[in-house]
Amino acid sequence: MRFYNDPLEISTEVWVELLTDSEVTGKDDLEVLKLIYESRSHEMHAAEIALKLNLSHHVTLNSQIGRFSKRVIAKTEVRPPLREDGKPRWWHVPFLGYDKKNGTCSWSMRPELLAACERVFGPSDSELVYFGEMTIEDNTVLSEGSVSKIFVNRYERNKQARTACIEHYGCRCAVCGFDFENVYGPIGQNKIHVHHLMPLSEIRQEYKIDPVRDLRPVCPNCHLIIHCKSDPFTIDEVKEQIRSNRGQ
Repeated sequence: MRFYNDPLEISTEVWVELLTDSEVTGKDDLEVLKLIYESRSHEMHAAEIALKLNLSHHVTLNSQIGRFSKRVIAKTEVRPPLREDGKPRWWHVPFLGYDKKNGTCSWSMRPELLAACERVFGPSDSELVYFGEMTIEDNTVLSEGSVSKIFVNRYERNKQARTACIEHYGCRCAVCGFDFENVYGPIGQNKIHVHHLMPLSEIRQEYKIDPVRDLRPVCPNCHLIIHCKSDPFTIDEVKEQIRSNRGQ
């Protein structure tokens, strides 16, 4: 999988100015940005956006984003992300991205642009909601996924399964190796998240869990990155991101 995460020297404050400058950001541009901002994980691919906006083809959208990005660069005079041949990768000005297995490239809002959109458009309802570990009364069966109705569906997490996972793998993050107890002392003991290799929200039913096969200990930072896109990254993919970034 290829990731597009080149840095761009445009702050949230500058993005706010750009979004409210009609000479840079037109109504059509705002429509596209608002659509992505309000989507799950603030991420979509061009063909999906084109379909939502009733555009004839995603090439039309690519051209629009290209023109928007050129106005952004002309206004800010920052260096745009470049392709291997030295030409600008225009869609990469407002978005980070990654190539999906089906051949599409998903666009994900840059964090600075995302924060600017929140100021301009207001809070989004699409933020990921994380729930803490839930203790269930039946400790004899390691099953997960029982749905309780609150404001959204909440998938219960079995505390015993978490304990069994940690007993097997330890409390070191399976992605980056971070160890809370090593860094913070006794107060950090057992302070680790447990990641479901198959998201409970995709299973949508109660199932018998294998703590060794189905769970991995991960630190909150890596857990956030794993779930920062609609189709979660695998542990190996995040490890590759870390190696790639350190090598730059």
